[in-house]
Amino acid sequence: MLNSDMIETVEVTPDTVVRLINGHRYVVTESLDDIREAMIDFRKRAGYTCIPSGMPLESENS
Repeated sequence: MLNSDMIETVEVTPDTVVRLINGHRYVVTESLDDIREAMIDFRKRAGYTCIPSGMPLESENS
């Protein structure tokens, strides 16, 4: 598991590469959309009152 607060960027090249703010990079099997949804779900369950900029709200996905 990765700490979503540490994620700086996620790029698809065609592999999904997650870069953390400490410079570490991870190639993961999840898609960009899977990562986005997991982050939003975690933040909701953890009681965050906001989501990272650039992430669409649920109403935008419908």
